Amino acid sequence: MREGKSSNGFCMEVQGVKESRIFVNFDGSQDQLSTIAHELGHAFHNECAYQFNKTPLQQITPMTLAETASTFCETIVTEAVLEQVKDPQEELAVLEGLLNGASQIVVDIYSRYLFEKEVFERREQSELSVDEICEIMERAQKATYGDGLDERYLQKYMWTWKPHYYYPGLSFYNYPYAFGLLFATGLYAIYEQRGDEFVNDYKALLASTGEASAADLAASFGIDIRKRKFWEDSLAIIGKRVDRYCEL
Repeated sequence: MREGKSSNGFCMEVQGVKESRIFVNFDGSQDQLSTIAHELGHAFHNECAYQFNKTPLQQITPMTLAETASTFCETIVTEAVLEQVKDPQEELAVLEGLLNGASQIVVDIYSRYLFEKEVFERREQSELSVDEICEIMERAQKATYGDGLDERYLQKYMWTWKPHYYYPGLSFYNYPYAFGLLFATGLYAIYEQRGDEFVNDYKALLASTGEASAADLAASFGIDIRKRKFWEDSLAIIGKRVDRYCEL
């Protein structure tokens, strides 16, 4: 990758030829490896829909399920990397990157949810000043991070530069990222339990993401996401990485 080029990735489907196209720049880093896996996951999601002959309308997937295949693919690659890494310092670096990402998605996005919820509730009663919005932002961060974040590094102006807050048709836009991470990781936990026999169910699930709610879709494959156990098993995979990080 030439210096100065974006490290972002993008995947789009081409319905006319039933294929996907991926844009990505690779600089050799672990982060970029995850980005490639992420975008290939989106492409695999599209491929499953093509294999099951889904129409374009049937392929319109809600945000809660749009990141399922991409996160699942990232998890596969991550687990493979951790199995092959021999140097403890390299393993530590990989885990640190993973846990930074997980904390961003699980913890920080929860703070954004609390922030947006309080803004909506208070906005029904009156207008809010900049200072009041900043106070809500800091309060949400304290509620979610607890003593895990030095209060000197709270970011009260976070709401000014996240465009998601300003999409009028997408309230709580950040929530699907947390849902997607935990849903896909939970599916991976099931894959670890069932092995290869889960693969065909997984492909069929991906092909059907535009046809039902997340809970109903999962239930049709014997997965109950209305129960705490599914989410606890998902968090347990992240928890194992935390334990290993502390051990190193």
